[in-house]
Amino acid sequence: MYLVEVSQLPDKKTGVPRTVIIGAGAVGLYTAGQLAKRGRQVVLIEAGDSQLSSFSSDSWRSIGRSHSGIRLGRGRNLGGTTSLWGGQLVEFQPIDFAGRDWLPGSKWPVRYEELAPYYTPTYLNLGMSSKILKDDDVWRGVGTRQPNLGPDFEVFLTRWLGIPNFASLFAEQIHSDPNLLVLASHTAVGFSGNGARMERVRVVDNRNRQHTIEGDTFLLAAGTIENARLLLHAARDPQWLAPWRENKNVGLYFQDHLAGDLGAFHPADKRTFFRTFANIIHARHKFQPKIRMRNEVLVRERIYNIHGFFAFESEISEHMVFLKQFLRAALYTRKLTGVGDLFRKSTGIVRFLLPLMWKYVWDHRIFVPTTSKTRLVAQGEHAPSPSSRITIDNSFTEASGLPRVILDWRLGEDELPALRDFAVQLRDALRTAGIGELKLDEDLLTLNPAFLDRMGDIYHNSGGAIMGESDQDGVVDKDLRVFGTDNFYIGGASVFRTTSNANVTFTALAFATRLVDHLTGTPAFDS
Repeated sequence: MYLVEVSQLPDKKTGVPRTVIIGAGAVGLYTAGQLAKRGRQVVLIEAGDSQLSSFSSDSWRSIGRSHSGIRLGRGRNLGGTTSLWGGQLVEFQPIDFAGRDWLPGSKWPVRYEELAPYYTPTYLNLGMSSKILKDDDVWRGVGTRQPNLGPDFEVFLTRWLGIPNFASLFAEQIHSDPNLLVLASHTAVGFSGNGARMERVRVVDNRNRQHTIEGDTFLLAAGTIENARLLLHAARDPQWLAPWRENKNVGLYFQDHLAGDLGAFHPADKRTFFRTFANIIHARHKFQPKIRMRNEVLVRERIYNIHGFFAFESEISEHMVFLKQFLRAALYTRKLTGVGDLFRKSTGIVRFLLPLMWKYVWDHRIFVPTTSKTRLVAQGEHAPSPSSRITIDNSFTEASGLPRVILDWRLGEDELPALRDFAVQLRDALRTAGIGELKLDEDLLTLNPAFLDRMGDIYHNSGGAIMGESDQDGVVDKDLRVFGTDNFYIGGASVFRTTSNANVTFTALAFATRLVDHLTGTPAFDS
């Protein structure tokens, strides 16, 4: 049932277990849909409505290292940031969960083997075919061999959703499933309960009227920054002594990925290189080739987890970006603006249209002109630090009563050497494999701190409610339950202790799949 009012919510005393989920972004929508399919009644609370909107500039402040994602990488609407992302799915690796003595705080309370079985069902729940989940099958399907970069590096493929916006991907269920009740334009502002058991969520509607929503189980999935803001705000609420009010870890260990350009690449054979490393189109999905160090090499070299990929720049790039933006507007919002600009730019597009179509249909590749300039771009983790944190400022409150959130993003001391070590070893591997020459940025090679200033965040917010063995080192346990509570869980990358080199959303969704099994009593996979 889509977009109900508070007055339309059925009486909770019907005996049907009710889960209340705060936040209708990737994790919230996905978890709600999976629980509803298993017969649970779900009330999904979203502060925005069906139209994409951003957070008020007065509701946040960024201090410390500049962080653009707090402004550009968050959406307040049904679908959340899936209205903004490209839909890229990447799995974490075994080393990401194991404790690394050169990366303090990196040991998770859950083992890789406990989570890994949930990746495949998560792919399938998102509409991916089981035939494209193995890299070897994709390479074979497009008639190309997986590149060999020697014993230290591996080329892997990321998978991209055909429909990245979850509000569109799950539209049929959202509109038709009687177990799924969506309460839009209602902002969660607090909780109430009895001892360790949460009983209600307090919400404020767009007319500043307050309501309470009862439930049996509660999941906070409003995004990394909003999760921390609500937890910190609720901990100060005198109406209910929140069980996490004394937990000093709330808001700590905020992380993002460092991303940026490492240098120019000159292929030895452009045709072969583009055929190997350009994005692949296969079985109606896009796949992007990327390069990472093998786990055993990361252990041997004692560096952070980083991956690299090739970015191509050409005269067609600007036109294609415009075309993709136009088509996305046409498909997802039905607002066909900019038609005049489309025709004005058509000359640049048409010149490449036939080779573009040929690449798609015959070569299973996204067309890259041979005149393109190639750069190596890296994305990697940084050290989790308690000084990198989310706090709140009660000197300013929104109409809903929520205080301003303060983000203080900070790095450690080893990120720059790790980037250089990765880049230098990859340069040598590419040269040895005969693929081409990588000319690295001089500031990177000399460990000039100015290089890090050119590395930005990539909107992969995580931390603030990290997973731990107890409330001494975390906010939630391995099952995502908040320490000190019986029925309150946190979803999303908020709970991550480290961030791998991978986009965080897919692993957050795999944890959501695992949580659904836990909440519904479905037997877990053998570990």
